Amino acid sequence: MTISEDPFSIDIVLRHPSRAPKSISKALSLKPKGSWAAKVPAKWTYFSACLQKGDYVSEYERALTKVVLFLERNAAFWTDFVGGNGEVDLILNHTINPQKEKGEECFELYLAPAFLRDLSTWGIGLRVQGWQGSVERVDRRGKKISRAKLKAKS
Repeated sequence: MTISEDPFSIDIVLRHPSRAPKSISKALSLKPKGSWAAKVPAKWTYFSACLQKGDYVSEYERALTKVVLFLERNAAFWTDFVGGNGEVDLILNHTINPQKEKGEECFELYLAPAFLRDLSTWGIGLRVQGWQGSVERVDRRGKKISRAKLKAKS
């Protein structure tokens, strides 16, 4: 049995009209991979962090469980943040490998109803992204960065 690489990352993006990136980082105990506070035309904060990442599909369930625990631990924060006109998106990034044969399944994702209910209750949006060849990341300006470039920077 061969184990194929299926790189993934689970990221979170927060936007708020008045919260500072440092206060978000402190409240959630997260180091941002990108953040900024715009003052023109209107003040708006952007904060992005990677919650989990892995290289194999066998790691995905454990990573998603850790994300659920993180979200549950911070339930009061989500209510307050979204209630103050903030926006939260959970982003599931996946590498989509090209099909070897026509009609072959190249991607499947199942999310339990309880998980989706919790996201909805907390006002958290869900985005699922598939990337051919590598899991893409976004820099602080919203520009896509390839995984190869990320490895070169570290």
